[in-house]
Amino acid sequence: MAFNYEELTYRYFLTDLLTNNIISEIPFKSVSYERTNRKAGAFSGTIPYIPATSGLNLYESTMPGRTGLYIMRNDVCVWGGIIWSRTYDVVSKELKVDGAEFMSYFYHRNVWQTLIYGTDYVGLNSYSISGGISVIVSQSPHGFSEGEVVEILGVGPALNGFYEITSVTSATQFLVLSPTGDVPLTQIFTGIARIAIDTYDFARDLIFRTSTDLSGVDFVNDSTLPALRLEGSVISKERSNNLATIKTLDSHDVIPGQEIKLYEIDGALDGVQTVLSVPDNLTVIFESIGPDIQRTTLSGKRILNIVTKQAIGVGEGAAESLATITTDVPHGASVGQTIVVENVDSFFTGRLDSIFNGQFDIAFISSSNKIGFLCSAILDIPDTPVSGGTVTLGSRFIYSDYGSYSSNSDIDIILIEPEDGLKSGFYQETKYIRGFEQKSVGELLEEYSNNIGGFEYRIDCDYNLDTASFERIFRLLRVDDFIVSSNGFTLRSALIPSDTPEPVEGDFPRSIEYFNADKLVFEFPGNVSTFSVDESAENAATRMFVVGNDPEIGTDSYQPYAGASASDLLNNTTGLGWPLLDQTEALNDISDPGALYSFASDYLYESRPPIGEFKLTVNGSLDPQVGSYAPGEWCSIIIDDEFVRQRLESDQEPRDDIIIRKINSFKVSIPDSPHVPEKVDLDLVADWKVDRRGK
Repeated sequence: MAFNYEELTYRYFLTDLLTNNIISEIPFKSVSYERTNRKAGAFSGTIPYIPATSGLNLYESTMPGRTGLYIMRNDVCVWGGIIWSRTYDVVSKELKVDGAEFMSYFYHRNVWQTLIYGTDYVGLNSYSISGGISVIVSQSPHGFSEGEVVEILGVGPALNGFYEITSVTSATQFLVLSPTGDVPLTQIFTGIARIAIDTYDFARDLIFRTSTDLSGVDFVNDSTLPALRLEGSVISKERSNNLATIKTLDSHDVIPGQEIKLYEIDGALDGVQTVLSVPDNLTVIFESIGPDIQRTTLSGKRILNIVTKQAIGVGEGAAESLATITTDVPHGASVGQTIVVENVDSFFTGRLDSIFNGQFDIAFISSSNKIGFLCSAILDIPDTPVSGGTVTLGSRFIYSDYGSYSSNSDIDIILIEPEDGLKSGFYQETKYIRGFEQKSVGELLEEYSNNIGGFEYRIDCDYNLDTASFERIFRLLRVDDFIVSSNGFTLRSALIPSDTPEPVEGDFPRSIEYFNADKLVFEFPGNVSTFSVDESAENAATRMFVVGNDPEIGTDSYQPYAGASASDLLNNTTGLGWPLLDQTEALNDISDPGALYSFASDYLYESRPPIGEFKLTVNGSLDPQVGSYAPGEWCSIIIDDEFVRQRLESDQEPRDDIIIRKINSFKVSIPDSPHVPEKVDLDLVADWKVDRRGK
């Protein structure tokens, strides 16, 4: 092959991270950039900080943590990310800038409120099947909705598995499609069901919640609040042209995009609102659809002292009590108003009466100085004096310095459906992401994608000619070639079209065309500049153990675990059998032995000895050129070399004639002038879950 000396043009555009507006074009030198799956590929470049570049305003335009960066190769966007650091050398007058792909942003965003994916199990009472429809009755209200996927256990082979709910006919009855024959009404004694969340849906929801900074998510309880609550006393309201304006008595610290919650303002305005603008520190404006409301004066927030408290159980053995508080002056409240009670509870009475503090709706008014509400109480509490307690009521709004800040959290990552329109087919156990754990979104995505039936993901960038702006697109990629089952159960769902092909159980290895690997071919001699193979058994395994965790077991000595062995490698009939090489992995969220065995089998496939690592450098200026491939795509490698031919003839590769690998990541190094040839270091991985040995 001859070098393609087509003139290459590289341009580097810097943007405001929040608005995505272009702020500068910088002629970086000594540039290298990486693209990768499930991680953030790095960028590095330099620019002289001299009088000739003073017009570029380099100090502000390369501000770390606030600046987006896009790379255009011959007017095609090949990389996008964020500037995270820079170094200036006063001797060389050189500014070195480092960044990472946009996926890096999600390692800088934490889940600060508790999120729950899936539901707890509810007991089942009975089921029947007729004409392919199963009618299931729960022992208590199930809370399920049409279109959700439910996991059913403990019923038997006729119904155990994952199903899409086709209809909810009552609070205790729902319908699913059933592939088995008719079954008369049958009582169930051990059956349970729960809503399960597909991992694709989890990933998209997590990205969406990140972009809104968990707006609209309520805290599990007030004791989990990470900071003090702030309040604004509202003295007037109005709405005009679907914009509501409220005025406060004192200065507030609310900013545009922040979430506030309104109380006792107006039936059409109360509740959670997102601030649109703040003309001054006494005014807040937010969007509110509805008829105009004339400017109206309000009483504002009132804080009254509480002088006594009392709680009486509602009925014998009831978990609820009627709480009554007495204020030092007439309260002027009415039934249905929301109040906030503070500093009333005491842990020193011996009555476990931590029940009064919190937010409540007034249930009854017994006198001008007494307010009643429902609370949870363990014991009755007689009329008891209170010192320092307060009750807040009246027209006000509540906000906090921890969020939500939706205007500062959305960097406009576009979410798209998987290209084939299907879900991952993998449904995890109900997952609690607790706010106090402060896990980053990036960590959580990695955790979920590593599971069996998980997913790969990346953010692709492009320039939209219609909008004259850059775009950032979050893409989900399959790990398995096709999934119709999860956790050992078949998903019976209308989500899977009837013409979807069945998974192929045989025919390994797959054809080159199956992976579209014939579209990306790297060859030596040819566009491959350097090629080497590192083979090692240091971290290889012929037997893999996976240790789980059952939180109900008190000692680690009895934790569940599973092992899988590569019997084809251990078999010594030819005199070339492998010794036992053990490796162990820990999965703290898994307790089911069957699931642990599936993980062990998967990890074993990836660890078969010797583990071969290919180091491949290609000329990115030759076809396939830089920008024509992305992480997650498959490629063919043809190497005219005797060592490689012997590897192909052994049992180390699925094929005798060609190497097939998935591109995990790649790094591009660009010569300053001219820009050819571009050096591309490819990081390739074998995915044995799809491309199994078949010889």
